[in-house]
Amino acid sequence: MAISLIEDLPKIVSQGKKEAQKILDGLSSKNRITLQTNELVLPTKAEGGYFGQSIKTDYKNEWFNRLIYGDNLLAMQALLAGDSTIPSMRGKIDLIYIDPPFDSKADYRTKIHLPGTDIEQKPTVIEQFAYADTWKDGTASYLRMMVPRLVLMREHLSEQGSIYVHIDWHVGHYVKLIMDDIFGKENFRNEIVWRRAYSHNDGNKFGCIHDTLLYYGKTNNPYYEKIFIPRSDEETKDEYPYIDEHTGKRYKSVSMNAAGDGPARYFGDKLLYPPSGRHWIWTQERIDKALKKDLIFFTSNGTPRYKQFADNIEGKQIQDLWFDFMAISSRSNEGLNFNTQKPEKLLERVIKASCPESGIVIDFFAGTGTTGAVAEKLGRQWIMSDLGKPASLIMRKRLIDQDAKPFLYQSIGDYQKEQYEVSSFRRIGDLAQVVMNLYGALPFPQGEGVPANLGYIKQSKTLVFVDSPSKMTA
Repeated sequence: MAISLIEDLPKIVSQGKKEAQKILDGLSSKNRITLQTNELVLPTKAEGGYFGQSIKTDYKNEWFNRLIYGDNLLAMQALLAGDSTIPSMRGKIDLIYIDPPFDSKADYRTKIHLPGTDIEQKPTVIEQFAYADTWKDGTASYLRMMVPRLVLMREHLSEQGSIYVHIDWHVGHYVKLIMDDIFGKENFRNEIVWRRAYSHNDGNKFGCIHDTLLYYGKTNNPYYEKIFIPRSDEETKDEYPYIDEHTGKRYKSVSMNAAGDGPARYFGDKLLYPPSGRHWIWTQERIDKALKKDLIFFTSNGTPRYKQFADNIEGKQIQDLWFDFMAISSRSNEGLNFNTQKPEKLLERVIKASCPESGIVIDFFAGTGTTGAVAEKLGRQWIMSDLGKPASLIMRKRLIDQDAKPFLYQSIGDYQKEQYEVSSFRRIGDLAQVVMNLYGALPFPQGEGVPANLGYIKQSKTLVFVDSPSKMTA
């Protein structure tokens, strides 16, 4: 009889923690994993620079955002270990957001549009092995993949740091149990429900139209900034039903006591005790000031209440149900032809709430790079990693198009070269004709000094240059 997942879960967590501890114990080893910097990407034409400039420099005294191509478990090891030019990120990260794959039937092909044709980029050999390994035993394999990564992610977080894990109904309940164990149940902040669609036809069950974000702090007091959105006139009337007779402004009646014992307070010349088992939430000084401003009134039985005016609140405070925006539609300007791409509004909310200005955000399953793109716009520093070569190239282009600050493109070994070396092609010239045809380009006539990997598109007078798959070329 097969062991149930509930029975197997303690073993999965224990093995994952041991794997993570072994990695942590080896961070100071001479043979520790380090990041190789392939390129300093200059999205703007700086003096003496150009798109995708590759230079040798000392990065130690200057922060650069980073895009890392490779297995995120290796990327985490390298970031925690640091090296002679880049310091360790252990305990320095303010926010981690991850959107790991949570459906074993997901389509990981990348759709690419070229002149005259559309093609689908299949995952690289390494990606295919990684995805297959993640799901070979179903949910159990997925959880085995997640546990050591979550342990290492916690090591990255600062004391005020937070992590958001974006998940859905397939494995969300199991991930919650694991995160309670790794981050501490007392550090669980919210289960955020995001409505990503209006409706979905799921056959003989209710349509699944929401995802879940599991939000934890490293401690029980992480950095948090309240988020507000505008209220409609109708919402203002509903939430603030009373009108002040002196000012004509709308307000709502707010309780002035909360759970827990506390002393009596003076409300004018009246010494009032709070209800049994309750306490007044304001100091005497604040009560006195509010009374002078006519911000406190008394109910028919003499209970003090506070007038909270709509004008004094910047909007409607966001709660744990997010339904004011949905998934990216086919008509959106944000779309990059990735089925799992998340809208910028989602990341904007997460980053504003849980990362201070100039703080550092990491996404270890970066996909199309929405986390870095939004962090860049909000003035936060960022690090992104992804196992997918197409994803890394899409992120790089997205940041260049966005006119981002210079950033490092890094990797842990040359993954693309592994696939190239097992192919039937041995020289760039062998591939040049194939790639040029895909772009509708013609090669230059052969002659002395004319590279075989250089061509042109006649109609648009566009130069086409085919370079090595082990390089990044703009």
